[in-house]
Amino acid sequence: MAKALPITFRGAPVEGTRSIAADFAAAALKAFIEATDTVAASLTAEGLKGRGRLPGASRSLRIIDTVQGSFGFELELPPPVTDSAQIQLPIPGEEQDPYARAIERTFKLIKDAVSSDDEGMSDLIAEIHPRAAAKVRAFAKVLSDHDAGFAAEFEGKRVNLNRGIEVEHVLDALRDEDIAERIEEHSGVLVGILPESRRFECRLDEGPLISGWIDRDIEDIGAFKTTWENKKARLSFRVVSVRTNQRFILVDATRTEETIES
Repeated sequence: MAKALPITFRGAPVEGTRSIAADFAAAALKAFIEATDTVAASLTAEGLKGRGRLPGASRSLRIIDTVQGSFGFELELPPPVTDSAQIQLPIPGEEQDPYARAIERTFKLIKDAVSSDDEGMSDLIAEIHPRAAAKVRAFAKVLSDHDAGFAAEFEGKRVNLNRGIEVEHVLDALRDEDIAERIEEHSGVLVGILPESRRFECRLDEGPLISGWIDRDIEDIGAFKTTWENKKARLSFRVVSVRTNQRFILVDATRTEETIES
C-alpha cells in the first residue's frame, strides 16, 4: 500500500500558499529524494559503497499532488516491486521496507544535526554510510542557498527545519571534513555476537574491548557467530569517525597464522 509523505517549504522562494519558485522547487525535491534514495540503499542487504550506482535505484519517491499550508508537494513511497529480480531485500530481522526506514533515518539525522547531538549523528552515519549523510547535507545546502526551510511528515513522524540558523546548524554538523571512513585490521577475539541487533563485542590483542555493528554484507549472521565467536581471528573493521567519535563496523574475519597452525 502506498504511503504519503507531505513536504512543505517556507521562506524566500515561497509566495504564501499561491506559488513557489520553480528552480528552487525542482532543486529541493531532487536533493531530498536523492537523500532518501541513498539512505535507503545503505539499509539493504546489497549495501551502499563509497561511489557508483545505488542498489535498487529503480525505486524512488514520486510526486502525486500539491499540498497547502505554505507551499509543498505530496510525495508517495514507491509501491513494492513485483519483479523478483529487482526486489530490494532488507537485512534479515529488519522486515520494514528500506524506504520507510530511510525516511525515518533521514528525519532523525536532520534533527540530531540541528540539536548538535554528536553521539546520535555518529550512530546514524555509521549505520547509513557517510555517502548518505553527504546527500542529506546537500539537501540542506539547497535550502541555505535559497533562504528556505521545510517541514515533512511520514507515518506520524515529523521533521521541521527553520530557515537561517537551523539550516546552518545542519550544514555545520555534516561537514565533509568532519566525517571520515577508513578500514582497520586487528587481531582479536569476538567475545560476543548478537544476531538480532547485529552487535558485537571484541577484545583486541592490543588490549581494549570494542563494540559496534556487524556489516550488512554479512547476511548469514548465525553462521558467522558459529564460526567466529570466542575464536582468535584477524578482523577487518570499517571505522566511521564523526569529529572525535568513532564507530566500528565489523566487515570480515579470517584465520590468523596462529589459528591455522593449531
